[in-house]
Amino acid sequence: MMNSMSMARCSPMGATARFSIKKTQFTPSFVVPKKHVARRAPHAAMQVKAFKENSQLQDWRVKDMVETCHKYFVDFLSKGAIDLAEDLFADDCEHVDNVWDPAHPTVGPAGMRHYLKDLRTAFPDFNIEIQEIATCDTNSVWVLYEGSATGLGEYHGHRASHHTSNFSGINIVKFNADRSKISQVQVYRSPFAEDREELKEKVPEGGFRELRLKRLV
Repeated sequence: MMNSMSMARCSPMGATARFSIKKTQFTPSFVVPKKHVARRAPHAAMQVKAFKENSQLQDWRVKDMVETCHKYFVDFLSKGAIDLAEDLFADDCEHVDNVWDPAHPTVGPAGMRHYLKDLRTAFPDFNIEIQEIATCDTNSVWVLYEGSATGLGEYHGHRASHHTSNFSGINIVKFNADRSKISQVQVYRSPFAEDREELKEKVPEGGFRELRLKRLV
């Protein structure tokens, strides 16, 4: 009794066609191997708190964080729009300047108001230009920037230096659960001339190197 066996072949155009042959006692028995297709293991859905349709989530969450960063760097810091503090910063927001006193962050909208007043009193022409913004995860971004500032007012109790500093840095900006407000800013920047002078007073010999070594003790 003869059985039929299906086989697959590829046509010149790349399509797959199927045909049947009759199996006899002269037909060797074999199995046509199935083409192996590598498959990735299914990942669990990323848990993201959001209040928009899923189809809009990816674009929306990045867009909102980028827009908020522009308001923070361009409008708040560079233009001195102090009234944006309550809109930009969560009540428990922490601003940590890792050049100047990282152990004592500025906290909350009220703290950021004072920070901006001090900053623009010391540097009335303080200006930042964003070079690049990159996403870290679903609730934070990295902001690469360059800027300039002229010391025309008192800075940390010191008289105006009248020195223009060009600086660069990268900030890690974290947001609250729904990305509506900034919850933390970690500042990594090159120091102003005033920062360097102040550190020389605190650590007369060796400057930053000595300060770093003291922190390791």
